[in-house]
Amino acid sequence: MGQSAVNEKQPVAEPRRGRIRSAWRRLRSNYWRALLIDAALILTVFAAVHAWQTRELPLDEAAPETVLPLLDDAAFRSAIRAGEGGIVYFFAPWCGICRVSISNLDKLVADGRVAWATVIALDYEDPAEVRDFIAKTGVALPVLMGTSRTAGDWSIGAFPTYYVIDAEGQIRSRSVGYSTTIGMLIRNWLAK
Repeated sequence: MGQSAVNEKQPVAEPRRGRIRSAWRRLRSNYWRALLIDAALILTVFAAVHAWQTRELPLDEAAPETVLPLLDDAAFRSAIRAGEGGIVYFFAPWCGICRVSISNLDKLVADGRVAWATVIALDYEDPAEVRDFIAKTGVALPVLMGTSRTAGDWSIGAFPTYYVIDAEGQIRSRSVGYSTTIGMLIRNWLAK
């Protein structure tokens, strides 16, 4: 009896799979509809990965007060600028993605599309390592020398991580990993 029950279920499963495959082929038979489906799937995966990566990062709360020394300068500077929105970008000098992504932020500030940005070095062995990173990337933004406490205050667990800060000093957006110029610009614009 157990054997006949198994045999009875198998024929039902095969036609069901065939119907699903047939429906999927019909759905994707139109080029534009298939393109739209693919784009929706890619955006869904991207949104899910972004949500997972940023799940522990603060949002809609005051940015931590952070005053750190500048690279190669005895002066100290605040990571954020009061009264204007901008971006605080955390990097590690050994991070390859940081090396590619940081120039996108530098361009946005140089073009005046973002009012200000501060880059904070973390997870470095010595200032020479940070100096070398800045020289290779050509970044003109102010570089602050962060500490493990800085990383803890801002919940940094991966590089690069950046926060968009509004004019009132509130964190309005955050991201982990590579970000395009357009991605940074849109996040900054939405924070206003």
